[in-house]
Amino acid sequence: MEHTKKYVDKTLEIITVTLFLLMTAVATWQVLSRYILQSPSTTTEEFIRFSLIWLSMLAAAYVVGKKSHIAITLLSNKLKHTKKLVLDTVIQCSFLVFAAVIMVYGGIRAVSLTMAQISPSLSLPMGLVYLALPVAGILIIFYSCCNIMELLDEKNKFNEEN
Repeated sequence: MEHTKKYVDKTLEIITVTLFLLMTAVATWQVLSRYILQSPSTTTEEFIRFSLIWLSMLAAAYVVGKKSHIAITLLSNKLKHTKKLVLDTVIQCSFLVFAAVIMVYGGIRAVSLTMAQISPSLSLPMGLVYLALPVAGILIIFYSCCNIMELLDEKNKFNEEN
């Protein structure tokens, strides 16, 4: 599982960095075409908006995998090892349930409802934009499962030592 996680991490890193660089280049082109060439591009703003949605969803999944998400550590800092592991497991299970219900199930519903809608500038089905939700949800479920397995391994090692 560790090998698969590293592969998914590397893939997400490449995708998000490439998407960010592409967004930067397109935004630069937008500024140049608008202010220097006096002929603004009609598709760049929509492309950047849709790319930002995908970038933020994929980056959110990556952050869950790295356990670097925003956290309020007031309670967890005061807990001893076993209780802290239980709290961390509950948090990861919450991520898993949220991702499954809201992001995957709700995202699939949003994709199916919006696939017939076409974006004005790029002429893309809007369902492709909303597809970022279930894709990120599946990645968060994967990472949460990996994190739960790591927590269980850590608990087993702690129990063996004591």
